[in-house]
Amino acid sequence: DFVPASLTPDQIREINAYTHIENELIDDAVGRVVAWLTTNNLIDQTDIFFTTDHGELQGDFGLMFKGPYHVDALMRLPMIWQPAKKANLTPATIQAPVGHVDLAKTFCQIAGIAPPDYCEGASMPTTNDEANAQDRQFQLTEWDSEHGPIDMHLKSLCHKDGWLITCYEPSHLYDGSEGELYNLNDDPDQIANLWDHPKHRETQQELKNLLYESLPEPRSPKLARVAPV
Repeated sequence: DFVPASLTPDQIREINAYTHIENELIDDAVGRVVAWLTTNNLIDQTDIFFTTDHGELQGDFGLMFKGPYHVDALMRLPMIWQPAKKANLTPATIQAPVGHVDLAKTFCQIAGIAPPDYCEGASMPTTNDEANAQDRQFQLTEWDSEHGPIDMHLKSLCHKDGWLITCYEPSHLYDGSEGELYNLNDDPDQIANLWDHPKHRETQQELKNLLYESLPEPRSPKLARVAPV
């Protein structure tokens, strides 16, 4: 039976080439939108956001496509914000962790309206000083899926200091004691899982505590499942 790990280097390169062709199609489409805004004199008052919902595994770890894996290939995404010129903001590259959960409040701020009470996250910073003032230390990622008797539940925290922890919650495959811990400063490819390493047990526990203390309260009663993920 086919498994992605059996792909040859040439096959991986071919898949990556097709992926970049798809990226080029997206670039062309974005260009058409920007050209239309420019032609209709709307570009100066339009904020443009470019991001995606997830990445793709392109041979990473012998895997393809996507799935319940909290790795950089799937979680670290493009996040480009071109503010409207009338906002008069200085271009900047923000180093602090930001995420999609911040988009709703950012849109509300741009529109000049108060965000609804249920909005999580914070408006995206426009300078690193603003990011520091917001005390952006980490970003959370969750995965919850149920396909009949097969379920998977992951919680991850990526810290600005370079640590990434993923807790496997009880499922059909895990009992809840398992997980992953990586020092991305020393191991950017996420090869050495330090979850059970005695030297890093204190770091694991501190990050695990921070992760669960930072999660929002679960909804009660729980919503009925109408889709697998």
